[in-house]
Parts: sequence; C-alpha cells; structure tokens
Amino acid sequence: MVANFTRQLEEGVLSFLLVFMTLLVFVEVVLRFGFNTGIHWAQEVTLHASAWFVLFGVSYGVKVGAHIGVDAVVRLLSPQTKRIVSIIAVLLCLVYCALILSGAWVYLAKVYKIGLFMEDTPTPGIFLWLIPEDLWWDVFKIDPEEPLLPMWFAHGPLLIGFILLAYRFIEVLKKLITGEWTDLHMADEAKEALEEAGIDTDIISEEEEAKHAKEGAK
Repeated sequence: MVANFTRQLEEGVLSFLLVFMTLLVFVEVVLRFGFNTGIHWAQEVTLHASAWFVLFGVSYGVKVGAHIGVDAVVRLLSPQTKRIVSIIAVLLCLVYCALILSGAWVYLAKVYKIGLFMEDTPTPGIFLWLIPEDLWWDVFKIDPEEPLLPMWFAHGPLLIGFILLAYRFIEVLKKLITGEWTDLHMADEAKEALEEAGIDTDIISEEEEAKHAKEGAK
C-alpha cells in the first residue's frame, strides 16, 4: 500500500508540474500576443517548474527503467559478470549523488543564510496566510516589505530530487546484490524497435542466455 501511494504521489506531482507549465505558457502566449500584456513572473516560474520536473522525474525514471543505457559491451558479458558490472555502475552513481547532495546542501545553506529572493516571483498568498508574520524573516527568509519567494525554497528540489535519486539507486543496488536483477533495467530502444517490427525479442534473449551457458560450461 505504501509503495502504491508513493508511486501515485510521484506520478501526481510530475503530472501536476507538466500540466501547470503547459497551461502557464499557454496563458502567457495568449496574453502577450492577444492582449499585448503578460504575467511578469511567468517566465521565471516556468523555468523553475521545468527544473523541478526534471529533478523529480530523474528518480522516477530509474524506478520505471525509462533511462537509456549504453550497454552494447555489457550485453556481451555473462549474467554474473553483467551483475558485477551493474553493481559497480550503481556505486559510481551513488558517489555522484553524494557529491551533488553535498554541494547542494552547502549552496542552499548559504542562500538561506544570506536571504536571497527570486527576481519576479511573489510568495504564494496561501503561504503568507498560513505562516505567522513574525516568522516570515526569522524562519522562512520572507521579506515582509517585499514578500518575494525565497530562493532556498525555489531551489530546494535540487536537494530533494537527488535524495530521491539516491534512494532509487539504493533500491536497484539491493536487487542486484540479492540476485533479483542481473542488470540495471534501462530502456532498450533496439528491443522496442524489434518488437514494433514484429520480432519476438524473448526468443533472442533465450538464445543469448543459452550461448552464455555453453561458453561458461567450456
């Protein structure tokens, strides 16, 4: 139930961001070319919303196996060797996540300490209504005189996105170590193309496994 809720939450957030960006750009185009006006914060919000979409989507891509992998050499390896290579690849990905998370934490801490704001985007009114005014600056770094959206909030998904990505890689690592998976389960464009052409790729996979088994026996 928890896994299903998490999946629905991720898909809901990604769907909302995609629909929100599309509608915002559509409205901005209509206002600009139809009425010679516009929303002054639309470009900035669209840019950050697209960044949020990428940062949340990259971990979801690992979960569903949507990322494209360069595995021309890996496919030539035996299942056991392929699993070892995949484990090394995941460990390197986790190192990368750790480096980005470390830098993101330092960056966000400095932005929060300095108290930087977005150039055009105001803080949503619902936030100002829910947060007591005496906490605007001391806790959330919102300027009472000009309540623009704090930059630490707008750039916060940089940290959240890579935490989710690291979590997904840990899940993949667990499956590789336990033997549940023998590779990273990346998207296979060649396989999809063959299936669209009506070629049964499962038969090809079985032939490859039989070939590796014979070579191992020798």
